[in-house]
Amino acid sequence: MGDRGDIVLGWLTKLVLTLGVLGVIGFDLVSLGAARFQAEDHAQAAVRAADESWESAKDLQTAYDAALAEVLEHGDSIDPQTFTVGQDGSITLTLHRTAPTMLVKKIGPARNWAEVDVTVSARPAS
Repeated sequence: MGDRGDIVLGWLTKLVLTLGVLGVIGFDLVSLGAARFQAEDHAQAAVRAADESWESAKDLQTAYDAALAEVLEHGDSIDPQTFTVGQDGSITLTLHRTAPTMLVKKIGPARNWAEVDVTVSARPAS
C-alpha cells in the first residue's frame, strides 16, 4: 500500500512541475506578443500627440515632450535621435519597450527577444 502512494505522489509531482514550467513559458510567450502589439499602439499614440503639438506650436522640443509624456505613462521610451520633423511636417519616432518576462530576461542569448523597437511616422492632416 505504501508503494502505491509513492507512485501517485511521484506522478503528481511531475505533473505539477510540468504545468509550472509550461505556465512560465506560456506567460513569457504571451508577454512577448503583447509587448509587440502594445509598442505599436503606444508609438502611434505618441506620434499623434507630437503631431498635435507640432501643429499648434511648431516647436520641436514641445512636440518631443508631448510624445515622451504619452509613452512614459506606459514605461516606454523614445530615442531622441530618431525623433524628426520633416519639411512637410511629417513626424517620425522610434519607441522602445521592454516586455515583462519571467524566464526570457534571465537567459543571456534570449534577452534581446524582450526588447521591442517600433518606428512610426505620421503625416500632417491636409
